[in-house]
Amino acid sequence: MSFISTLSIAPGQPVAAAATALRAALGSAKVVHLRGLAASRPAAEWPAFYDALTEATGQCLHLDENFALGSVRTGEKWIEVRYDAAIPDDAAYRFSKNAQPLHTDESYLSEPADVMFMHCLVQAPAGGETTFVNADELWQQLQWHAPALAARLLDRPVRFAKADDSRTLPIIAQTPAGLRLNWNYHCVDPAETAENHALTQEFREFLLTHITGTPAEVTIQLAPGEAVAWWDDQVLHGRRAFRAVATNDRFLLKSGFRLPASV
Repeated sequence: MSFISTLSIAPGQPVAAAATALRAALGSAKVVHLRGLAASRPAAEWPAFYDALTEATGQCLHLDENFALGSVRTGEKWIEVRYDAAIPDDAAYRFSKNAQPLHTDESYLSEPADVMFMHCLVQAPAGGETTFVNADELWQQLQWHAPALAARLLDRPVRFAKADDSRTLPIIAQTPAGLRLNWNYHCVDPAETAENHALTQEFREFLLTHITGTPAEVTIQLAPGEAVAWWDDQVLHGRRAFRAVATNDRFLLKSGFRLPASV
């Protein structure tokens, strides 16, 4: 499977045809960059188009969380990822202009999606690129720079937890389908063992030293109207810091869906 591909949405393309094309693209690439919608549809129509596209592509999940109530689920499909000037930058990456460390979105979800989907309504005045790291490249870098850490990480279960939900999986697992990832340093269960806390700290430092800001980390700058879909357990992703002053200077919507096993 390739790492990143681009999918163009043609003017007037029906949602069903775009969904078929997206499923096909996700069958051969870990990350799919969707472009072209802004050329044929006004901004007011983008959310409805992407809502219909995701519904036609797979089984959508309702993953939104209420930050003010400790990240409990709201039952809404779309998660707002936007700058909020009223929320301190260090309180929540989702609303800040800080760089976001590499992670997977669903480390702590007991019932996860397969594919995450995010589309851009407002692009930051500067910065804010979404970054991706291929699991295969990550593993190569681990074996090259930190083989002992790689051996300890592989297939070792770690519990991640948040807001009364949790999941226990290896940070890096070798499966018949290839490498699979599950990682968010900020969601490691506080009750984990001292050994696993030390392991996750070491992996975090490895990412900061050997992956972040290197050629292993590929950036996609989503322009207004563009979207990106990715297999959450086959890549790490993050965000570059960005410039913002007013609330909603950067505004994206994110959701997730499951796909048939044949995809």
